[in-house]
Amino acid sequence: GYVSVEVDPGLASDTDGTIDSARHLHEAIDAPNVLVKIPATAEGVPAIRTMLAEGRSINVTLIFSIDRYAEVMEAYLAGLETYAASGAEDLSKVASVASFFISRVDTEVDNRLDAIGTDEALALRGKVAVAQAQLAYQRFQEVFSGPRWEALAAKGARVQRPLWASTSTKNPDYPDTLYVDTLIG
Repeated sequence: GYVSVEVDPGLASDTDGTIDSARHLHEAIDAPNVLVKIPATAEGVPAIRTMLAEGRSINVTLIFSIDRYAEVMEAYLAGLETYAASGAEDLSKVASVASFFISRVDTEVDNRLDAIGTDEALALRGKVAVAQAQLAYQRFQEVFSGPRWEALAAKGARVQRPLWASTSTKNPDYPDTLYVDTLIG
């Protein structure tokens, strides 16, 4: 299996620092099953692309929105394309997951729905994160199909799998397995 190790969280808004740290971690550990965690901040996305373009495996973490997820998938594809263009013949050694955080979305949205306070708003509590994950999965299916993806897959590329993270509920009123049950089935 894979093991993830993260860059210093203090580098989340430092593209160059993140790149340097990720390179250091990959070189210091030097194992084929290491994924370096890079946060999907505005500054992290270019670092993600750079690392993938160098053939390094990445766990993209702290994804909270579909828009950012789209940027992450684009960075993955573009990074692999650059890696292939550099002469890499087998893209299968590059692994990546996109860690989409679930419960933290509902925590934030539920607070806003509580502030609105209408019956309609309160009826949406605990439902937005799963709906967003379902939309993200649809987007994943769209991106990892078609000619662009097929060209990379022909060179051995593996899909960047979505990873549903932070699936334990933060709200004690919700069942412990609310997100897991919904996302699995």
